[in-house]
Amino acid sequence: MRFRTILLIVLLALVAIFAAVNWTAFTTPATLSLIYTDFQAPVGLVMLGVVVVLTAFFLLYILALQTSVMLESRRLTKQLEAQRTLADQAEHSRFNDLRGYLKTELAQLQQRQSEQQTLLAQRLDALQRDIHLRVEQTENAVAAQVGELDDRLQRHNVAGAIRPL
Repeated sequence: MRFRTILLIVLLALVAIFAAVNWTAFTTPATLSLIYTDFQAPVGLVMLGVVVVLTAFFLLYILALQTSVMLESRRLTKQLEAQRTLADQAEHSRFNDLRGYLKTELAQLQQRQSEQQTLLAQRLDALQRDIHLRVEQTENAVAAQVGELDDRLQRHNVAGAIRPL
């Protein structure tokens, strides 16, 4: 129990002990005035009755206050759980969106990569054909020059001309 609760119980116990010890004084009748009329009653019992009524009123007030706090706490807990569920769903949605975005980006990257590979292969094939053509042209040019030199040498009747293999 909390300190305030224990303190209230101790104070009520002290009032009860005080009333029990002084019961004869509490029950002694006296004249009491309510401004418009007078009546005979024991002052101690009237005051004890007031204390009991106020205590009951405060206990009811505390009970109502505790009930409203518990209901508010329950309502807030439900709202918190609803917000937590909503946040989890939003996070799940963001993860799914991110996953979709990454898949799209990876697919585009793979497509670009395959296009680049295809383009590179085409360029390499073109370069290879070009090199092959140039080698063939160079070979033909060298063969033509060698043939021309051989003809010149044969025209000049040079001994020891280059003999074909």
